[in-house]
Amino acid sequence: MAPRTVAIILALALAVSAAPGAQGSRPAPLAAADIDAIVQLTKLEDTRQFDEAALGRLVKSAHPEVRRRAVVSIGRIVDPRGRALLAGLRADTSPDILATVAFSTGQLKDPDAVPWLEEQLSNAKTTSAVAFEAARALGKIRTPEARAALGRYLTAAPASAAAASVVGEALLSIGRFMPPGDLAPILRWTTSANVEVRWRAAWALFRPRDPAAVEHLLRMTADTSPEVRFWAVRGLTAAAVDLAKMDRAIAAARLREAMRDTDRRVRTEALRALGTATSGYDDDESFSAVLAALDSPDTWLSVSAAEAMPRFMSRKDVVVPRLLAAIAPAKPLSLRLTVLPALVAMAPEAAKEAATALAAESSVVAKGTATQTLARLEGPRPPQPGGPRPPRPAPVARPDDEYRQIVERWVVPDYNGSPKPRVLLETPRGAIEIELYPGDAPLGLAHLIRTIESGEIVGTEFGRVVPNFVAQQRAIRDDVTLRDEVNRRGLNRGTLSWASAGLDTGRPGYTLGSTPQPHNEGDFTALGHVVRGMDAVDRLELGDRITGARILR
Repeated sequence: MAPRTVAIILALALAVSAAPGAQGSRPAPLAAADIDAIVQLTKLEDTRQFDEAALGRLVKSAHPEVRRRAVVSIGRIVDPRGRALLAGLRADTSPDILATVAFSTGQLKDPDAVPWLEEQLSNAKTTSAVAFEAARALGKIRTPEARAALGRYLTAAPASAAAASVVGEALLSIGRFMPPGDLAPILRWTTSANVEVRWRAAWALFRPRDPAAVEHLLRMTADTSPEVRFWAVRGLTAAAVDLAKMDRAIAAARLREAMRDTDRRVRTEALRALGTATSGYDDDESFSAVLAALDSPDTWLSVSAAEAMPRFMSRKDVVVPRLLAAIAPAKPLSLRLTVLPALVAMAPEAAKEAATALAAESSVVAKGTATQTLARLEGPRPPQPGGPRPPRPAPVARPDDEYRQIVERWVVPDYNGSPKPRVLLETPRGAIEIELYPGDAPLGLAHLIRTIESGEIVGTEFGRVVPNFVAQQRAIRDDVTLRDEVNRRGLNRGTLSWASAGLDTGRPGYTLGSTPQPHNEGDFTALGHVVRGMDAVDRLELGDRITGARILR
């Protein structure tokens, strides 16, 4: 079997192991009473009401789907009293229920559950789905004991295809710990034959910003897989290299070489490491490489270069003319908007002229950025009549009939195996087709469908686009705050979510991830995933709009 075929099979195994409710047999039919129970659970989740009597009864339901959803509800309500209910379910004989208990235990960040989670992670008789969720939960709890448990597992786990999904998730979890600890359990996997494991090891080394990891990340920048290389180069910032007492020249030369990599992600991350860190590389060759990227036709590169420019104040005589060229009306709007802060720092009068031009653009993002810039340059303006905008109202309980409609329209068909709904978003960069998760996020899905059916999503701009990370829409009108429905789908490349500053604080606009986001696991809702058009997602630029949207099925 060819290596690429093996890699694809292993990647699919990693994804399938995380899928909730993966079963080989037909699901037990839902009776009317079971649907009533799911409606009740949906309401409890939406109102964040910890009804101990109801939850205690429903986790003992005869129907496995009611039991599973009750366990999910405990994790979503996020009430510490739920820990006792979850502890009472650790002897359940259903692997799917046990995996969900581990998931919700992680959502409640229960430090007392660490020994049980480690047992599930390390027991050879545990199913991969349960062990996977146990590994993820330990990464959410983030106590020293949780990290030690992950370290012991990674030290002893077999290097087999069967263990790859769990090892991969354990690596992502151990990478979430600050401050970092012993690297040996991670380093073991940096030479794995499985690229899905290797990139996760690179992420686990890069994420905690541990100086001890720098030499290993430098080695991994030569990996055969771009999935590994782009995470590895992110860890070679000048500050990290200095703390590691490594020669800056060696790291800078490797980053400049990576800027010529065949993979766009590697080029982008090398440029960002070279130029955009607070304490960056100041040698002439590195400066020239970053400055040259301002002229790149690829906005991932030109925007990243523009972000670096304010750091080169000592070279502003060279930089300012290039910034003025980059902010010309013919240049991409995303580049012009990113150049503006650098001009404010280096050439305020030129920045004022550029901001005035941007204020005349039709883009809401451009107008807002330009207005803020002019206010900063011209000084505070007198308060406008009308006073500050009132705060958005907090979510309130819906009518009971609405919960029932949501469950009957989305949850029940999904449970019965109906095809998942799909939506199509049209953008200037191409069409993006998204398959949604009706059983995992029915409240959020119902809101998205209403937004599409009403046409309100059309015209929404992407107000935050971070190269090789995320494209995020601006808020849609005065949309409501949404209740998060964190689920076992995870935050992967192509995941559809919505903007948020933490659980239950977000509202649409929606976000599309260009990379996995393991550091955000547990705080965001996976609403669906891109099935066609990831190339369009990767090409989205600041100020692009949703030009059309429709439901496919």
